[in-house]
Amino acid sequence: MPQKPSGAHEGTCTIVFLGAHGASVEVEAPKDGYILDAGLNAGLELPFTCRGGICGACVGRVTEGEVDASDIADVTFTLNEEEVEGGMTLLCMSRPISDRLVVETQSDWGYSIGDLSEWKGPTGEILGKRVQPLMGKAWETAKQE
Repeated sequence: MPQKPSGAHEGTCTIVFLGAHGASVEVEAPKDGYILDAGLNAGLELPFTCRGGICGACVGRVTEGEVDASDIADVTFTLNEEEVEGGMTLLCMSRPISDRLVVETQSDWGYSIGDLSEWKGPTGEILGKRVQPLMGKAWETAKQE
């Protein structure tokens, strides 16, 4: 993992989160904070579990800009070299270096990190998604009873 440049975590970054159905949300965030935290603090729905750079649930693809993922002890536990070179990063422990960062979010790739060609682009429901119950009554109906 490359060493972070001197002064890399000073200032702010505009992070553009791309999601499903053309969703795009710009968030101004400090460079000394993690990308996942910036999105969550802005109210976005982003997948995560461990927050330790191990599970892969928070994986995203950086399509513009650079990140520092040096806080991850062993990124190869989750991502291979080809994936990292292709822009994949674990949002929970990656910090922005660039003044502008564009990140494709996902909702169906984490946990089973596969071939980079399997990445479907921005599929994350970052603005939230209305969930319909598989059985029984909808929550709105149930709480009225």
